[in-house]
Amino acid sequence: MPTNRPSSLVSKAKWPLFLMANVAVLLVVGVATIRESYRGWTVDAEIRSLEQKAQSLEGRKMQLGELAAKMQDQAFIEKEARSKLGLQKPGEHVVVLEGVAATQTAWQLNPNVQQTNPSDTDSNPKRWWNYFTAND
Repeated sequence: MPTNRPSSLVSKAKWPLFLMANVAVLLVVGVATIRESYRGWTVDAEIRSLEQKAQSLEGRKMQLGELAAKMQDQAFIEKEARSKLGLQKPGEHVVVLEGVAATQTAWQLNPNVQQTNPSDTDSNPKRWWNYFTAND
């Protein structure tokens, strides 16, 4: 029986080394898996942000294309030349009003026109009822 004892001691001594080696391998594999998962998530997030940026740039491209098409229209060019550069056709006379901004509209310039605001005491449903049932 003494011969069995040394072999069992050797086998018992190998178990902790075997377990430690397995734990080390699992740790290395786990860390590598977590790193690759994180890298995949960051790449996916970057792809989503780039797709959103591409969509916004496509929208901007469409807006600029519409503006370029509008700028080719002779009526638009004439309107912009009149409003921004103060140009006029032959035979036209320009009238400059002091104290009035060029961007003000006619309804802002006429102080005699009274605005028809609904009464503040009426409820919103009553205002809608009056709107649809009023005889003009």
